[in-house]
Amino acid sequence: MESRLTTLALIIGLASSCGGGGGVGTDADTDGTGDPADDVAVDVSPDVQEDAAPDPEGDPGEDGPAGCPLPGDLGSGNHDVTLEHDSMTREYIAHVPPGYDPSTPTALVLNMHGYTSNAEQQVAFSNMNATADAEGFIALYPNGYENSWNGGTCCGQAAAEGIDDVGFLVSVVTDVSTKLCIDPDRVYAAGMSNGGYMSHRLACEASDVFAAVAPVAAGIGITGCSPPRPVPVIMFHGTDDSYVPFSSAETALSAWGSHNSCTSTPVTTSFGDSYCDVHETCDGGSEVGLCALVGMDHCWPGGAPPRMLCETFVGTYSEDINANDYMWEFFSRHPMP
Repeated sequence: MESRLTTLALIIGLASSCGGGGGVGTDADTDGTGDPADDVAVDVSPDVQEDAAPDPEGDPGEDGPAGCPLPGDLGSGNHDVTLEHDSMTREYIAHVPPGYDPSTPTALVLNMHGYTSNAEQQVAFSNMNATADAEGFIALYPNGYENSWNGGTCCGQAAAEGIDDVGFLVSVVTDVSTKLCIDPDRVYAAGMSNGGYMSHRLACEASDVFAAVAPVAAGIGITGCSPPRPVPVIMFHGTDDSYVPFSSAETALSAWGSHNSCTSTPVTTSFGDSYCDVHETCDGGSEVGLCALVGMDHCWPGGAPPRMLCETFVGTYSEDINANDYMWEFFSRHPMP
């Protein structure tokens, strides 16, 4: 499996350097079974959440959070940003839509790449910028440590070395909030594969920062997940995923449904051959759902660029559901309570 991941990363990196961009998030298994979902889980630190939330000074005014517009606001466009965290220089890409108003609190979606991939490749592999421009939210693409995230059981050097990626990603939100007018009640997280595992972990350990999450092609990689509030979660997963089995998402659906005390049976909505099962009656007005892309492999369902990359480098694709559009509708219903 490792040789397959390495070859795939080299091919996609070459495609990106040739101007096409793109990348694939793939999860490594750490116990040699080929299934990252069955590796030994890592306990959640109970102290992370108390220190996680940004602490902006002052009260929001009529035109937005205190200080908006910010001096030196980055403005619309694509911005490469670096920051220091745990004595390391880390990076993220901020995509700010053309209609951004520096005086208006703007929603933020953190979009994390998969194992062996990077922020630039995730821009192409997810195609989220198109939805950000249409809907007016900021899309943020952080870079993982050694092309990986510490999502618990998954994956790579970040998990092996116990990198504090929860702390880093909270720092990213704090940092970008000094550069752009961010609405702290509308900060969300999504991720592909290893990045999806990381978005589950953010929901578990930083629910005071991230209002809702949308993992793609991922499972939950930690034990002891018990955030202090019900967290809205919407997942997307190919039923023929050859890296992370579809059963991982089904297990996560059950776990979040139980944590959020969802009382209703899932409401099923069909999209061509695919479907979304959503628990619509859960504590705190939250929802928990799983969109199953029937026949799709380890891919991000987001339009033409993801389809080309998926079919070229991974496997079967499905256009039945656009994850970016669907998750944004879901996020829009769930600001921070």
